[in-house]
Amino acid sequence: MKVDDIVSYLAETGWERDAGSWNGASSWRRSGDFEMLVPAQDGMGDGERRVRDILRCLCAVEERPMTEIALEISRPNLDRQLFRTFPANHDAGYTSLVSGLQVVEGIKSLLRTVTRTVLQGPHFAFAGRPPPAVGEVLRAAELGSARPGSYVIELRLAADMAARSRNGEEVAGRTVLTHMLEAVSAARRAVLADVPEAFDDAVTAGVSAQLCEALGKLSGAGRNEPFEIAFRWARLQPLHAPSHVLAFPATSEPLLQAAATRLRGLNASGPATVSGIVAGLEDDPASGERWRIKVRGDLRTAHVEQSRRTAVWVRLADQATYDQAFSAHREARQITLSGELSSSTGRVELVPGRRPEF
Repeated sequence: MKVDDIVSYLAETGWERDAGSWNGASSWRRSGDFEMLVPAQDGMGDGERRVRDILRCLCAVEERPMTEIALEISRPNLDRQLFRTFPANHDAGYTSLVSGLQVVEGIKSLLRTVTRTVLQGPHFAFAGRPPPAVGEVLRAAELGSARPGSYVIELRLAADMAARSRNGEEVAGRTVLTHMLEAVSAARRAVLADVPEAFDDAVTAGVSAQLCEALGKLSGAGRNEPFEIAFRWARLQPLHAPSHVLAFPATSEPLLQAAATRLRGLNASGPATVSGIVAGLEDDPASGERWRIKVRGDLRTAHVEQSRRTAVWVRLADQATYDQAFSAHREARQITLSGELSSSTGRVELVPGRRPEF
């Protein structure tokens, strides 16, 4: 653990540094008669003992485990998700072997599906092999051991981790996990509505058949157990809220499975408008995927009153329009496109009603 990381953590969490120093070491205070001495630099003779004293003091102040505080200090760029399930008839921190494997598979499938949605856009259901960048994200993610508190598994992913898609677009770990928050939040709202039809309008927020199936695995096959997903954001890249906890009721699994079945049989339709910036371009004559652009911004549909932040692919009609979109991408220009939603290609796309102006 580096001295610079300790100092930045103290400054960010309400500690005040005394003027001057003592043999190069800095003295820090906090209301409630807490004080500590931070070594002047790394590698000092009593440095390890001082660090242990600092962690013990922080544990007393924050009433949190030492390992958790040490992680936030030493790896300040980690985003974390805590997946908490509530298996019946097991000691805290334990579940059945079958259920434990199912939870891990659900976490893996959720991360894979969300990353795929970021790269390929919203889908009712994905088909075929995922892009190679999905594997990069899965390999970069870290899975911790189970801990007490019913059955809790931690997933960690560096906010600045980057995977590159085939068309050169770079996808950061933070982008994947903020999209996970948006998609899981939309799925939770649909679950609380208590009808499978509520999932239809959540597709543009990243809800797909695969995402519903992944969440269903966290509820325990046939056991209808509640579960929670907590999002805790990296200290160096905080969001507007320090954490989010999304709780799913015990009735979630049947609805999620019914929604997955329903979404596989639906198609996108209806008028929509997207406003944002061109975040990606795709033109592959060999595969027939011509003149597609990805717009990241606010999407408004006829069925959803409020616009939602998402990334949606737009199918353009010709090379001239694609060239205009390329210029908008290069200049990071804000654009607005209106048309009809379609999923004839598998992913949800916007098809402009007339030749758009960029």
